[in-house]
Formats: sequence, structure tokens, C-alpha cells
Amino acid sequence: PAAYNLFTVPERLADGDPWAGIDERAFSIDPLLRLYEESGLGEMPFPPDYPKMPGEPPRVQPSKKVAAHWDADGNRIED
Repeated sequence: PAAYNLFTVPERLADGDPWAGIDERAFSIDPLLRLYEESGLGEMPFPPDYPKMPGEPPRVQPSKKVAAHWDADGNRIED
């Protein structure tokens, strides 16, 4: 990556399209799937589940925010 930057790209492209042959040969994604399974990490939740931090503003559209449900610090008040 250090050798591939804004200044080296024009030189790389001057020799022709580096990706010209990309569609000539297909490869399997099986090795990638195997790496994924071996990692044991599983899938990430979608949408990501990040805990709300103290002082973080409410995660609700301003137009849908009901002021009575939030304290002054932006924490939800449980019913």
C-alpha cells in the first residue's frame, strides 16, 4: 500500500488497465468461506449493536423524539 498512492497511480495506469483481464478467469470463494468458518467469529449483528455511551444524545430522529422519554443527559427514561 505504501507504494500505491496518488503519485504512483498515473504511472501504473499509463501501462494500460491493470484490471483488464479480471473477467477472463473466475475463482471460487470457497477459500474465503473456509477462512471465515475457521475464524469462529460468526456474523456481526446488523445493524451493529453498540452500547449507548453516557452523555450520548438520543438515537432517535429529532422529529420522532418525545421529550418526556429522555432526561437532560440524553438517557432514556424507562416507563
